[in-house]
Amino acid sequence: MANLIRSTNLWGYAELVRDLGADPAAFMTVAGIRPGIEHEPDAFVPFATFCALLERTAAELGCPDLGLRMSRRQGLPMLGPLAVVARNAATVQEGFAAIGRYLYVHSPALQLSQVPAEDPGRVRCLYRITEPPTTGEHLPYEMSMGNAAGILRMLAGEGARLSLVSFQHGRVAPTWAYEEALGCPVAFGASWCGFEVTTELAERRIDHADPQTARVATAYLEATYPSVRASTTETVAGLVRRLLPTGQCTVEVVADQLSLHPRTLQRRLRAEGGGFAEIVDAQRRELAVHHLADPEMALAHIASLLGYSEQSAFTRSFRRWYATSPRAYRAALAG
Repeated sequence: MANLIRSTNLWGYAELVRDLGADPAAFMTVAGIRPGIEHEPDAFVPFATFCALLERTAAELGCPDLGLRMSRRQGLPMLGPLAVVARNAATVQEGFAAIGRYLYVHSPALQLSQVPAEDPGRVRCLYRITEPPTTGEHLPYEMSMGNAAGILRMLAGEGARLSLVSFQHGRVAPTWAYEEALGCPVAFGASWCGFEVTTELAERRIDHADPQTARVATAYLEATYPSVRASTTETVAGLVRRLLPTGQCTVEVVADQLSLHPRTLQRRLRAEGGGFAEIVDAQRRELAVHHLADPEMALAHIASLLGYSEQSAFTRSFRRWYATSPRAYRAALAG
Protein backbone atom coordinates (compact mmCIF):
# COMPACT_ATOMS: atom_id res chain seq x y z
CA MET A 1 0.00 0.00 0.00
CA ALA A 2 1.40 3.38 -0.97
CA ASN A 3 -0.20 6.79 -1.25
CA LEU A 4 -3.89 7.68 -1.27
CA ILE A 5 -5.82 10.38 -3.11
CA ARG A 6 -9.07 12.07 -2.15
CA SER A 7 -12.00 10.44 -3.93
CA THR A 8 -13.18 13.82 -5.24
CA ASN A 9 -10.46 13.44 -7.87
CA LEU A 10 -13.01 11.18 -9.58
CA TRP A 11 -15.49 14.02 -10.02
CA GLY A 12 -16.81 13.93 -13.56
CA TYR A 13 -15.53 10.43 -14.27
CA ALA A 14 -18.91 8.69 -14.27
CA GLU A 15 -20.60 11.34 -16.41
CA LEU A 16 -17.75 11.38 -18.90
CA VAL A 17 -17.67 7.60 -19.27
CA ARG A 18 -21.42 7.55 -19.82
CA ASP A 19 -21.03 10.28 -22.46
CA LEU A 20 -18.51 7.98 -24.15
CA GLY A 21 -21.12 5.21 -24.23
CA ALA A 22 -19.81 2.96 -21.45
CA ASP A 23 -20.72 1.95 -17.89
CA PRO A 24 -18.55 3.75 -15.31
CA ALA A 25 -19.60 1.40 -12.49
CA ALA A 26 -18.22 -1.57 -14.42
CA PHE A 27 -14.81 0.08 -14.85
CA MET A 28 -14.70 1.16 -11.21
CA THR A 29 -15.72 -2.23 -9.87
CA VAL A 30 -13.05 -4.02 -11.88
CA ALA A 31 -10.47 -1.51 -10.60
CA GLY A 32 -11.55 -2.15 -7.00
CA ILE A 33 -13.10 1.28 -6.47
CA ARG A 34 -16.62 1.48 -5.10
CA PRO A 35 -18.96 3.32 -7.51
CA GLY A 36 -20.25 6.53 -5.98
CA ILE A 37 -17.29 7.04 -3.66
CA GLU A 38 -16.51 10.29 -5.48
CA HIS A 39 -19.52 11.82 -3.71
CA GLU A 40 -17.98 11.16 -0.27
CA PRO A 41 -15.67 14.15 0.31
CA ASP A 42 -13.74 12.51 3.17
CA ALA A 43 -13.10 9.23 1.36
CA PHE A 44 -9.78 8.22 -0.20
CA VAL A 45 -8.68 5.62 -2.74
CA PRO A 46 -5.19 4.19 -3.39
CA PHE A 47 -3.39 6.49 -5.80
CA ALA A 48 -2.08 3.61 -7.92
CA THR A 49 -5.61 2.21 -8.24
CA PHE A 50 -6.92 5.62 -9.29
CA CYS A 51 -4.25 5.88 -12.01
CA ALA A 52 -4.92 2.33 -13.21
CA LEU A 53 -8.61 3.17 -13.56
CA LEU A 54 -7.82 6.19 -15.71
CA GLU A 55 -5.38 4.24 -17.88
CA ARG A 56 -7.73 1.32 -18.51
CA THR A 57 -10.68 3.60 -19.22
CA ALA A 58 -8.70 5.76 -21.64
CA ALA A 59 -7.31 2.72 -23.47
CA GLU A 60 -10.59 0.80 -23.80
CA LEU A 61 -12.64 3.84 -24.80
CA GLY A 62 -10.04 5.29 -27.15
CA CYS A 63 -9.91 8.53 -25.18
CA PRO A 64 -6.26 9.60 -24.70
CA ASP A 65 -7.33 13.02 -23.39
CA LEU A 66 -9.42 11.50 -20.57
CA GLY A 67 -7.48 13.44 -17.91
CA LEU A 68 -7.98 16.74 -19.71
CA ARG A 69 -11.69 16.08 -20.17
CA MET A 70 -12.17 15.18 -16.51
CA SER A 71 -10.39 18.35 -15.39
CA ARG A 72 -13.03 20.45 -17.12
CA ARG A 73 -15.61 18.90 -14.77
CA GLN A 74 -13.57 19.51 -11.61
CA GLY A 75 -11.68 22.60 -10.43
CA LEU A 76 -10.92 24.18 -7.07
CA PRO A 77 -13.86 22.74 -5.04
CA MET A 78 -12.44 19.25 -5.67
CA LEU A 79 -9.70 20.09 -3.14
CA GLY A 80 -12.19 20.18 -0.27
CA PRO A 81 -10.99 22.10 2.82
CA LEU A 82 -7.81 23.08 1.00
CA ALA A 83 -9.95 25.02 -1.50
CA VAL A 84 -11.20 27.30 1.29
CA VAL A 85 -7.64 28.31 2.19
CA ALA A 86 -6.70 28.96 -1.44
CA ARG A 87 -9.91 30.85 -2.24
CA ASN A 88 -9.36 33.20 0.71
CA ALA A 89 -5.66 33.89 0.17
CA ALA A 90 -4.70 37.51 -0.47
CA THR A 91 -3.30 37.01 -3.98
CA VAL A 92 -3.30 34.41 -6.73
CA GLN A 93 0.32 33.54 -5.99
CA GLU A 94 -0.48 33.05 -2.30
CA GLY A 95 -3.45 30.89 -3.29
CA PHE A 96 -1.28 28.52 -5.30
CA ALA A 97 1.35 28.62 -2.53
CA ALA A 98 -1.32 27.45 -0.07
CA ILE A 99 -2.29 24.63 -2.42
CA GLY A 100 1.33 23.55 -2.61
CA ARG A 101 1.79 23.78 1.15
CA TYR A 102 -1.22 21.62 1.97
CA LEU A 103 -1.49 19.45 -1.12
CA TYR A 104 -0.56 16.42 1.01
CA VAL A 105 -4.08 16.75 2.48
CA HIS A 106 -5.46 15.87 -0.96
CA SER A 107 -2.78 13.28 -1.69
CA PRO A 108 0.77 12.78 -0.39
CA ALA A 109 1.66 11.61 -3.91
CA LEU A 110 1.31 15.15 -5.32
CA GLN A 111 3.71 18.06 -4.93
CA LEU A 112 3.45 21.67 -6.16
CA SER A 113 6.19 24.23 -5.57
CA GLN A 114 6.97 27.72 -6.82
CA VAL A 115 10.35 28.56 -8.33
CA PRO A 116 11.73 31.52 -10.31
CA ALA A 117 10.99 31.33 -14.03
CA GLU A 118 13.57 31.98 -16.72
CA ASP A 119 11.38 34.91 -17.78
CA PRO A 120 11.49 37.51 -14.93
CA GLY A 121 7.95 38.51 -15.85
CA ARG A 122 6.58 35.11 -14.90
CA VAL A 123 6.15 32.83 -11.89
CA ARG A 124 6.70 29.09 -12.39
CA CYS A 125 4.99 26.29 -10.47
CA LEU A 126 6.62 22.87 -10.66
CA TYR A 127 4.34 19.84 -10.39
CA ARG A 128 5.51 16.37 -9.42
CA ILE A 129 3.90 13.02 -8.79
CA THR A 130 6.03 11.10 -6.31
CA GLU A 131 4.37 7.80 -7.17
CA PRO A 132 4.06 7.88 -10.97
CA PRO A 133 1.97 5.12 -12.57
CA THR A 134 3.78 2.47 -14.57
CA THR A 135 1.58 3.12 -17.63
CA GLY A 136 -0.65 5.99 -18.70
CA GLU A 137 1.51 8.44 -16.78
CA HIS A 138 0.29 11.35 -18.87
CA LEU A 139 -3.29 11.05 -17.58
CA PRO A 140 -2.89 12.29 -13.97
CA TYR A 141 -0.37 14.93 -15.08
CA GLU A 142 -2.70 16.29 -17.75
CA MET A 143 -5.68 16.19 -15.40
CA SER A 144 -3.73 18.21 -12.83
CA MET A 145 -2.66 20.85 -15.34
CA GLY A 146 -6.22 21.13 -16.58
CA ASN A 147 -7.28 21.69 -12.99
CA ALA A 148 -4.56 24.32 -12.57
CA ALA A 149 -6.06 26.25 -15.49
CA GLY A 150 -9.51 26.02 -13.94
CA ILE A 151 -8.28 26.98 -10.47
CA LEU A 152 -6.56 30.06 -11.92
CA ARG A 153 -9.86 31.21 -13.45
CA MET A 154 -11.61 30.75 -10.09
CA LEU A 155 -8.96 32.74 -8.25
CA ALA A 156 -8.24 35.49 -10.77
CA GLY A 157 -11.39 35.72 -12.88
CA GLU A 158 -12.89 33.89 -15.83
CA GLY A 159 -10.60 35.64 -18.33
CA ALA A 160 -7.37 34.60 -16.59
CA ARG A 161 -5.13 32.22 -18.49
CA LEU A 162 -1.92 30.33 -17.79
CA SER A 163 1.05 31.60 -19.80
CA LEU A 164 2.52 28.15 -20.39
CA VAL A 165 2.00 24.51 -19.48
CA SER A 166 4.99 22.18 -19.66
CA PHE A 167 4.92 18.38 -19.82
CA GLN A 168 7.81 15.95 -19.71
CA HIS A 169 5.88 13.42 -21.80
CA GLY A 170 5.13 13.74 -25.49
CA ARG A 171 1.81 14.79 -26.98
CA VAL A 172 -0.70 11.93 -26.83
CA ALA A 173 -3.94 13.71 -27.82
CA PRO A 174 -4.93 16.08 -30.63
CA THR A 175 -3.64 19.63 -30.32
CA TRP A 176 -7.17 21.02 -30.04
CA ALA A 177 -7.76 18.95 -26.89
CA TYR A 178 -4.93 20.76 -25.10
CA GLU A 179 -5.97 24.15 -26.42
CA GLU A 180 -9.53 23.60 -25.25
CA ALA A 181 -8.63 22.40 -21.76
CA LEU A 182 -5.58 24.55 -21.03
CA GLY A 183 -6.06 27.70 -23.11
CA CYS A 184 -2.35 28.45 -23.44
CA PRO A 185 0.82 27.32 -25.23
CA VAL A 186 1.91 23.79 -24.28
CA ALA A 187 5.45 22.38 -24.33
CA PHE A 188 5.99 18.60 -24.62
CA GLY A 189 9.09 16.54 -23.86
CA ALA A 190 10.37 19.29 -21.57
CA SER A 191 12.71 18.94 -18.61
CA TRP A 192 9.98 19.95 -16.14
CA CYS A 193 6.26 19.62 -15.60
CA GLY A 194 4.15 22.50 -14.38
CA PHE A 195 2.85 25.87 -15.45
CA GLU A 196 3.73 29.55 -15.56
CA VAL A 197 1.66 32.68 -15.01
CA THR A 198 2.62 36.30 -15.51
CA THR A 199 3.86 38.19 -12.47
CA GLU A 200 0.99 40.64 -12.92
CA LEU A 201 -1.53 37.80 -12.70
CA ALA A 202 0.30 36.14 -9.78
CA GLU A 203 0.13 39.39 -7.79
CA ARG A 204 -3.55 39.98 -8.56
CA ARG A 205 -5.67 40.17 -5.43
CA ILE A 206 -8.42 37.59 -5.06
CA ASP A 207 -11.87 39.18 -5.03
CA HIS A 208 -13.90 38.71 -1.85
CA ALA A 209 -11.10 36.86 -0.06
CA ASP A 210 -11.65 36.80 3.70
CA PRO A 211 -8.45 36.66 5.82
CA GLN A 212 -10.35 35.42 8.88
CA THR A 213 -11.84 32.53 6.89
CA ALA A 214 -8.34 31.72 5.61
CA ARG A 215 -6.99 31.62 9.17
CA VAL A 216 -9.79 29.39 10.42
CA ALA A 217 -9.46 27.02 7.45
CA THR A 218 -5.68 26.87 7.86
CA ALA A 219 -6.02 26.05 11.55
CA TYR A 220 -8.49 23.29 10.67
CA LEU A 221 -6.12 21.77 8.10
CA GLU A 222 -3.15 21.81 10.45
CA ALA A 223 -5.17 20.33 13.30
CA THR A 224 -6.92 17.66 11.23
CA TYR A 225 -4.14 16.77 8.80
CA PRO A 226 -0.83 17.29 10.63
CA SER A 227 2.24 17.61 8.47
CA VAL A 228 5.40 15.57 8.87
CA ARG A 229 6.67 18.26 11.26
CA ALA A 230 4.05 17.20 13.80
CA SER A 231 4.72 14.55 16.42
CA THR A 232 4.56 10.96 15.26
CA THR A 233 1.37 10.47 17.28
CA GLU A 234 -0.32 13.49 15.65
CA THR A 235 0.80 12.43 12.19
CA VAL A 236 -0.45 8.88 12.67
CA ALA A 237 -3.76 10.15 14.05
CA GLY A 238 -4.29 12.23 10.91
CA LEU A 239 -3.48 9.28 8.67
CA VAL A 240 -5.75 6.99 10.66
CA ARG A 241 -8.70 9.36 10.17
CA ARG A 242 -8.11 9.27 6.43
CA LEU A 243 -7.54 5.53 6.20
CA LEU A 244 -10.40 4.27 8.36
CA PRO A 245 -13.06 4.58 5.61
CA THR A 246 -10.85 2.65 3.18
CA GLY A 247 -10.78 -0.49 5.32
CA GLN A 248 -6.96 -0.47 5.08
CA CYS A 249 -6.07 1.20 8.36
CA THR A 250 -3.26 -1.06 9.55
CA VAL A 251 0.06 -0.29 11.14
CA GLU A 252 1.76 -1.62 8.02
CA VAL A 253 -0.14 0.78 5.75
CA VAL A 254 0.47 3.78 8.00
CA ALA A 255 4.16 2.92 8.35
CA ASP A 256 4.43 2.68 4.57
CA GLN A 257 2.86 6.16 4.25
CA LEU A 258 5.62 7.47 6.52
CA SER A 259 8.39 5.42 4.87
CA LEU A 260 9.03 3.60 8.15
CA HIS A 261 9.24 -0.03 9.14
CA PRO A 262 6.17 -0.96 11.25
CA ARG A 263 8.37 -1.83 14.23
CA THR A 264 10.10 1.56 13.96
CA LEU A 265 6.74 3.32 13.91
CA GLN A 266 5.52 1.41 16.96
CA ARG A 267 8.77 2.20 18.77
CA ARG A 268 8.34 5.94 18.11
CA LEU A 269 4.74 5.84 19.27
CA ARG A 270 5.72 4.06 22.47
CA ALA A 271 8.38 6.72 23.07
CA GLU A 272 5.59 9.30 22.93
CA GLY A 273 3.51 7.32 25.43
CA GLY A 274 1.06 5.51 23.18
CA GLY A 275 0.61 2.91 20.49
CA PHE A 276 -1.07 2.35 17.17
CA ALA A 277 -4.09 0.46 18.51
CA GLU A 278 -4.77 3.20 21.05
CA ILE A 279 -4.67 5.88 18.33
CA VAL A 280 -7.09 3.93 16.13
CA ASP A 281 -9.45 3.45 19.04
CA ALA A 282 -9.34 7.14 19.99
CA GLN A 283 -10.01 8.30 16.43
CA ARG A 284 -12.91 5.87 16.07
CA ARG A 285 -14.40 7.05 19.34
CA GLU A 286 -14.23 10.71 18.30
CA LEU A 287 -15.51 10.12 14.78
CA ALA A 288 -18.37 7.91 15.97
CA VAL A 289 -19.90 10.77 17.96
CA HIS A 290 -19.42 13.13 15.04
CA HIS A 291 -21.19 10.82 12.58
CA LEU A 292 -24.03 9.95 14.98
CA ALA A 293 -24.94 13.64 15.11
CA ASP A 294 -26.16 13.25 11.53
CA PRO A 295 -29.61 11.64 11.90
CA GLU A 296 -29.68 10.63 8.23
CA MET A 297 -26.51 8.53 8.36
CA ALA A 298 -27.23 4.81 8.69
CA LEU A 299 -25.43 2.95 11.48
CA ALA A 300 -24.07 0.43 8.99
CA HIS A 301 -22.53 3.27 7.00
CA ILE A 302 -20.99 4.77 10.14
CA ALA A 303 -19.50 1.38 10.98
CA SER A 304 -17.97 1.24 7.50
CA LEU A 305 -16.56 4.78 7.77
CA LEU A 306 -14.88 3.75 11.03
CA GLY A 307 -13.27 0.74 9.38
CA TYR A 308 -15.46 -1.98 10.89
CA SER A 309 -16.44 -4.87 8.64
CA GLU A 310 -19.60 -5.49 10.66
CA GLN A 311 -22.01 -3.17 12.45
CA SER A 312 -22.00 -5.45 15.49
CA ALA A 313 -18.28 -4.78 16.03
CA PHE A 314 -18.96 -1.04 15.98
CA THR A 315 -21.79 -1.48 18.50
CA ARG A 316 -19.53 -3.42 20.88
CA SER A 317 -16.84 -0.76 20.70
CA PHE A 318 -19.35 2.02 21.25
CA ARG A 319 -20.71 0.30 24.35
CA ARG A 320 -17.16 0.02 25.67
CA TRP A 321 -16.55 3.75 25.07
CA TYR A 322 -19.82 5.22 26.27
CA ALA A 323 -21.67 2.42 28.14
CA THR A 324 -24.62 2.68 25.76
CA SER A 325 -25.52 1.64 22.22
CA PRO A 326 -25.10 3.91 19.16
CA ARG A 327 -28.86 3.84 18.63
CA ALA A 328 -29.58 4.90 22.21
CA TYR A 329 -26.91 7.62 22.04
CA ARG A 330 -28.47 9.03 18.86
CA ALA A 331 -31.93 8.94 20.44
CA ALA A 332 -30.61 10.89 23.42
CA LEU A 333 -29.16 13.52 21.08
CA ALA A 334 -32.55 13.92 19.43
CA GLY A 335 -34.12 14.57 22.83
